Amino acid sequence: MLTTRALPPSIQHLRARMDRLNARLVVLLQARARLARAIGRAKARHGLAAADPARERAMLRALLADAAPGFLRAELARVLRAVFATSRRLVLADRGRRHPRAPRG
Repeated sequence: MLTTRALPPSIQHLRARMDRLNARLVVLLQARARLARAIGRAKARHGLAAADPARERAMLRALLADAAPGFLRAELARVLRAVFATSRRLVLADRGRRHPRAPRG
């Protein structure tokens, strides 16, 4: 098995790009979580339901339609559904709290 140092420079470069992309992905996911919670609080103030399954289906369709090549469509849909479900759980958890705060970390 090769260690990172023994890998060809081309693979080290690709791995470095992957590391940077992963870091960007975490930043985007955390920003999405904060935005989902803000939307959830606004919906609560207006007496609207926390979840909107029709909106989630529409977002999924639009995202899959515009997706560049990479993941298989079914796999990308699975990832996006997981993000939507996790965001929905955050919003629903906030509904049970008096003063919701974003998690630290």
